Amino acid sequence: MPALHLIEKGDFPENLKPVDKEKDEWESGFWAIIPETAERLVGGRIYLHKAQDMRSHFGGDILSFRIATEGKHAGRVAFRFRATGDAREVRAGLDNWSQEKKFVW
Repeated sequence: MPALHLIEKGDFPENLKPVDKEKDEWESGFWAIIPETAERLVGGRIYLHKAQDMRSHFGGDILSFRIATEGKHAGRVAFRFRATGDAREVRAGLDNWSQEKKFVW
């Protein structure tokens, strides 16, 4: 199963927002990821970290993605995911990071 580890900046990033509270669905964006890669990640896992060497603090199952069409995030990808408890406290390891993201295939 593919996985995406992301580094979030700030205490509660402006780009992380609840989408459907009843289903515990969230959107985390916006990331410089090409659409083909985003498509491959649907059905996989997303893990949100404060730093590369820290365990994840939030995440879950990737349900879908969208590409922002306007504003300062135009062209960037936002992922919709269902939060899961087992996506917390996950280590990504320090290898194979590309700035704020790491893909695991």
